[in-house]
Amino acid sequence: MKLKKLTATLTAILCAASTFAAFPAMNAQAAQAVYNDFEVTYNGWHGISDETVLEPTEGVRGTRGLAVTGRTSALDGAASSKGFYLAGGISYTYNVKVQADTEEVFHLSVRTIDETTGEETVKEIASKSVRAGEWANLSAKYKAPENSYEFELLLTTDSTADFRFDDVEITTKKSNAIVASAAEEGLKDEFARYFRVGNILNGWTVKNSTITATLLKDCNAIECENETKPDATLVQNGSTDNNIKVSLNSCAAIMDFCVQNNLGFRGHTMVWHSQMPEWFFKQGFDKNNNWVDKNTMNTRMESYIKNMFGAIQAQYPTLDLYAYDVCNECVSDDSNRTKNNGGAREPGYGNGKSPWVQIYGDNSFVRQAFTYARKYAPETCDLYYNDYNEYWDHKRDCIYNMCKSLYDDGLLDGVGMQSHIGAEWEGFTGVSNYVYAMKKYLSIGCDVQITELDISVDGGKYSFDDQAKKYEAIFRAAMDWNANPESAGRVTLVQIWGPNDANSWLKSGSDGLLYDKNNQPKAAYKKLISMIPDSEWGQGVTPAAEPEPDENGYWMKADFESGANSFSGRGAASAEVSSDKKFGGSKSLYVSGRTAEWNGASVNLNSRIYKAGEAYSFSADALYTSGNDADTFYLSLQYKGSDGETHYDHIAEAAVKKGEWVQLTNEEYKIPDGASDLVLYVEMPESKSDFYIDDVVVAQKGVKIDGPGASNIRIRKSALQGDINGDGEVDVFDLALAKRGLVKGFENTFDEQSADTTGDGDVGVTDIVLLVKYLHHIVTEFPAPYEPPTEPPTEPPKSNFNYDANLKYHEPSGDYLNPCSQAGKITKETYNGIRGTKSLNVYTPYNYDPNKKYNIFYLMHGGGENENTIFSNDVKLGNILDHMIMNGELEPLIVVTPTFNGQGSEAGNFWDEFKQSVVPFVEVSTPPTRSLPLWRISRHPECTVHTAASRWADCPHGALLTTIWTSLATSCRCPVTTGKA
Repeated sequence: MKLKKLTATLTAILCAASTFAAFPAMNAQAAQAVYNDFEVTYNGWHGISDETVLEPTEGVRGTRGLAVTGRTSALDGAASSKGFYLAGGISYTYNVKVQADTEEVFHLSVRTIDETTGEETVKEIASKSVRAGEWANLSAKYKAPENSYEFELLLTTDSTADFRFDDVEITTKKSNAIVASAAEEGLKDEFARYFRVGNILNGWTVKNSTITATLLKDCNAIECENETKPDATLVQNGSTDNNIKVSLNSCAAIMDFCVQNNLGFRGHTMVWHSQMPEWFFKQGFDKNNNWVDKNTMNTRMESYIKNMFGAIQAQYPTLDLYAYDVCNECVSDDSNRTKNNGGAREPGYGNGKSPWVQIYGDNSFVRQAFTYARKYAPETCDLYYNDYNEYWDHKRDCIYNMCKSLYDDGLLDGVGMQSHIGAEWEGFTGVSNYVYAMKKYLSIGCDVQITELDISVDGGKYSFDDQAKKYEAIFRAAMDWNANPESAGRVTLVQIWGPNDANSWLKSGSDGLLYDKNNQPKAAYKKLISMIPDSEWGQGVTPAAEPEPDENGYWMKADFESGANSFSGRGAASAEVSSDKKFGGSKSLYVSGRTAEWNGASVNLNSRIYKAGEAYSFSADALYTSGNDADTFYLSLQYKGSDGETHYDHIAEAAVKKGEWVQLTNEEYKIPDGASDLVLYVEMPESKSDFYIDDVVVAQKGVKIDGPGASNIRIRKSALQGDINGDGEVDVFDLALAKRGLVKGFENTFDEQSADTTGDGDVGVTDIVLLVKYLHHIVTEFPAPYEPPTEPPTEPPKSNFNYDANLKYHEPSGDYLNPCSQAGKITKETYNGIRGTKSLNVYTPYNYDPNKKYNIFYLMHGGGENENTIFSNDVKLGNILDHMIMNGELEPLIVVTPTFNGQGSEAGNFWDEFKQSVVPFVEVSTPPTRSLPLWRISRHPECTVHTAASRWADCPHGALLTTIWTSLATSCRCPVTTGKA
């Protein structure tokens, strides 16, 4: 038997040897008790208030430190409990590096608690004025009284300004240091071949040296008792429906304890009816307001789950977050409700009622929660449904049906059995009922974790031997199943709910744990520790292994077969697994709802794997099915630089045809030096189309990753009449592309120019007819193509208007809105266009002469109005034009206001109608007999096109469109002959 004698007098610095091994000695005279450099984790530091934010920044000597922002009081700052490492009665030297952009007085204080009296003491041990922009060292020696514990460090200034800190170090003389030995063997080692053994910590027990020493001996997994529940992590102030703020302040010390001692961490819980603040469910985050609707609650739930996983990844990336209770206690104890209401609790808030059911009407929120959790949880984190009375037949069967559906859909990994049971052998909480329930859940194929095990003796009704026998039976049932499983599921954890009877949630007299109130092992512990021969023990504590690539050299491969692989929508986009399109396997990730080009799909990269300054091979396959015939994808990296600013870099890019898969790949992309907070994402920089991605891979540098390769996109640098596909020959393939281009538009400018076989600058049916004649050898050559002048005329026509080139914008007189004595004329015209009969207005100036040449100014309205808006009594542009022309501020001109509303003439496709219908109607009164229309001949080469509705680059016409009236004074001055007016 390997029962070890516990030393109840261990001080708080007795911890695993691996912890101290990580602390390099400062010199021959000092031992290091604490060293926080923040290079990887937050080392247990957090904001003093929920509003105070800590985030990585450039630290001293260019390394990583922490920035403190969002302070609303001088008392706000940074804090961290070091009670696990420090003890009263010992003199320690404290050092911390600090800096601010403004001159500040920094304060370092230590908060301790007397373990006998409970009296709390806050002692300021160092204070220093630090000049702006300079790093300084706060240093002090301090010995807390005997029997002190907690040792919470508090770092503040005299103002609310942001500040930075780094290199927190606490040392003591070697003569005063207690040297820690390797953690003793215990339950974790005995059952290492079968399952993890776990227990819980809370904000007080994590600082109790006797308790933490015991747990280090017996456990390789820890869960927070209350510190990761919603009421401890949700932050009301500053939350919005789309961004629920979360805080890890309560659990920071426990997460740091797990990181330092290589312990697995189990999250508990996200979605629960209890310990969930009422404001979270109400409009405006005010508990006195009405309930929100289901859609709002979906948004809040997703944001909370996303931000919780994101905060853990950002602050404790090396934490072994191996499991999380996504939903807790959602099934009712009422048999009528498990029979008729799908197990949903009664709606409401408090007294066991569920606010989730109040909003959703049923338990459909459970599936929603697991969907979001699967989307944002790291791949190494299994997702659990957790409940009590899970062995009660009607409740058991309801849990089974719900969890089987979730497991079959790839959303759930296991069932958590709370296991708050009595020491009786038979009956309601007896062994038979309990083991039957465990096997029923395992038959789903999912795993089972015994999450909150305590076995009450019920005030002496049962003996401690009865308790020991029951504990042994539970452990034995889990072992036997794992040794001879009947399904794919395994029991992966047996977790006790409390370190000793003095720290138990059970009522007095229950005494349901393995250690008594004095932390001495009870009969149950002795029974468990002797179940397995010494020769069959394993090693329950092993240092966290460094990540290794797989046999292909892959660090990551997201194939989306079993979920979103931690990918999420970027910006307004949503990202959901889809079976509609796929490159490999049966599924891909569908990205939709993009409202901006940078919206796409993103995933956070683990800082333990992906290092600044190192190179990796990246690949992602992408596809889009609507929009332009060809488009572009980027595989990009968002990161925070050493300057504290967010930067963006393109890893790979590729052009692709609509409906084709393309590979974005770079076999040797180096992550920029000093980069942190890495986010990998896929975007389409030139459109807002929905798209799909598949097989996103990051591998070792130089690894070639299979994929669809580059798209067969033709790259053309010149046009040749008739050769639309650019292969150097004119054949039937060109005819097919010409016909298609005429109907659906051409893929690029050179294709369109090549299709202009008549050489008149436009592509129409005449060009197709001529191409057919060429292919049938009826004609042997095409007319010379029209070439616009490459240089302006040496002596451009001189305007009669005395134009002031230095004219600048000035505020118009209020009189400009009144009728003018020299008023022009506004005429409504109707034309037959390519999209039906439309109207437009034409303004002609005072004393208009149809035989003169005028500038024509095509003036587009904003979306939602029509051609009358600009000249309405609200805008009165006609009056403004009249006054400007009369006062010599504007050359007399013609202004045309067409419309692009209705009959398919929206802003995005108005250009075709403008070119083919509006301009010929206005500028050519009768069909021309010559080969080129007059408006094309008289075009000024320097004219450009702009519009408020959209922007068209390189538009081949000469009118200037704009909606800002001030530009009239400097509008295009080229002469344009007008016909119809």
